[in-house]
Amino acid sequence: MYDKILGCLVGASSGDAMGAATETRTDEQIKELFGGEVRTFLTPPDDVFARGNKAGQVTDDFSLAYISMKTIIQMGAINSETSKQTLIRWGSDSNPYFRMAGPTTKAMIDKLKNSMPIEKPFLTHDSSKATNGLAMKISPLALFSHGDINKALDITSTFGMTSHHNTIAISAASAVAGLTAHAMNNTFSLEQFTQIAVESAEKGEKLAIERGADIIAGPNVRRRIEFALHLVRNSISSDECLHDLKDYIGTGILAYESVPTALALIALYPEDPMEAFYQAVNIGNDTDTMATIVGGIIGTFYGSEIFPKNFLNLINNANDYSLEKLAKEIQIWLN
Repeated sequence: MYDKILGCLVGASSGDAMGAATETRTDEQIKELFGGEVRTFLTPPDDVFARGNKAGQVTDDFSLAYISMKTIIQMGAINSETSKQTLIRWGSDSNPYFRMAGPTTKAMIDKLKNSMPIEKPFLTHDSSKATNGLAMKISPLALFSHGDINKALDITSTFGMTSHHNTIAISAASAVAGLTAHAMNNTFSLEQFTQIAVESAEKGEKLAIERGADIIAGPNVRRRIEFALHLVRNSISSDECLHDLKDYIGTGILAYESVPTALALIALYPEDPMEAFYQAVNIGNDTDTMATIVGGIIGTFYGSEIFPKNFLNLINNANDYSLEKLAKEIQIWLN
């Protein structure tokens, strides 16, 4: 179990750090700027959100997950207060990653830091955007589920009701969390992967509604995942599928784009999970989030050994982490 936990941490953090350099560009612009596909850690250019970072340094995606995990371990619980304290701590003035906060996360942190009530804005059914800020951090948090999918969905809803309290964001994140929990106790099977992704998205949406999440206008996440996986099954080549995912599903900040595409990439390369990882880095737009999601899931399925040996050391050194220590702390929590 320890190696699966460590694999999730290495994969999610590495995806975030590697994708930070390619974010916001199209796939063709990425190739033009970097002279081909990016398959190593690079210093982010000056015109992306991660400008000023060094190679291997994570962004808001994994740093939010990291603070969340440390807070859970310190507080000894997973509840709404844990979720609120995570956002407050991550949103402190001393945190260099806060400048990269997404719109939904930033708005909620501002309210929590200023002790403002969480209330609906003028646009009643637009109280929170369907962004992927919950999905990007949820895979490492799902490790606290003991491999229980229902528990992983409960964790997702708990954290989602604090920062992304709408059905779309929670449904999308639930698909990621459900797959991570499943991966803790199982090897990869494409048939099971598809089933768990779809069922978790649907169950996550129902749980969100039961807990009073806002129902906002937008596509159904379960059906978007089904369609993305349909493209995988019916494309005549991986290149065609990559283009179809970009054109029909999207790779942007909205959860119903980036999450289905990230999951489809894993399904597209069932025999070569690292290719799914690298394609998430290079597919364009919100690459750090998609690579974080892909990395966390495949890392849990296959363990830390799936990643090149330099990934762990580089991430630890660039971010002053000890992911091995954190993995052991999570393992102790599970026992």
